[in-house]
Amino acid sequence: MFLRPRWIASHVFAGTLIVSFIFAGLWQVDRLEERRETNTAVEARLQADAVGIADLDMSADDLEYRLVQVSGTYDPARELLVANRSADGSPGFWAWTVLELDAGGEVIVNRGFVPRREDAFSSDPTAPTTPVIVAGLVRYGLDAGAVSDDGARISRPNPTLAGEYLQLDNALPVGTYVQLRGQAPAPAAVPVPVPSPDLSEGPHLSYAFQWFTFATIGTIGYALVLWRIRRGSEAKGDVGLQDSMTPADGSGPHAV
Repeated sequence: MFLRPRWIASHVFAGTLIVSFIFAGLWQVDRLEERRETNTAVEARLQADAVGIADLDMSADDLEYRLVQVSGTYDPARELLVANRSADGSPGFWAWTVLELDAGGEVIVNRGFVPRREDAFSSDPTAPTTPVIVAGLVRYGLDAGAVSDDGARISRPNPTLAGEYLQLDNALPVGTYVQLRGQAPAPAAVPVPVPSPDLSEGPHLSYAFQWFTFATIGTIGYALVLWRIRRGSEAKGDVGLQDSMTPADGSGPHAV
């Protein structure tokens, strides 16, 4: 009975669903391995000594999260607030300021998070005009975005667009910026430096477990459904056979 067309369609549907669950679980396992490899590489870069920009291999694929140390002077007149940022659930901005390097060239420094509400400022978030030494991480930005009409904000962390607008003489590859980790003299309380990247493994392992659980439940559940249907069909078939052997007048080998 399970080879009839409607049952074959049911088997195909259930099998496709179960296989999809398994592939989803395997995909999450692959994502977990990629996350672990990335975390290992990033952790190694974070523990490495800071180097000058001149010592970086600008063509390297592993430029992101490299720790650099530069000296120079901020140009507060060339600053953009990156909109739609948050910290600890509070909305705000990132302060991107051009740092003119003593060695020549310029970089965009993400000085940190600025709360949106002015009454939340604990100090003036304006960049200092005195020489500073900045240690930070090289980061890649995002694409798209737009600069506001007043030239004070940018909608997305796009260093390429920001560099064009601020007429940046970039000492780093286009599309990168420096995320501040430390500064001498010490920076003000605001902006608050952006935390280092999250090196946790994320939810991939739990997601993989869930998908494999769904596949197991689907397999066992569908097999039980088929088993119960077959048991029910066999029971009905036995009753029908017994009834067909009994004459309508009640006579026969079992009649009393």
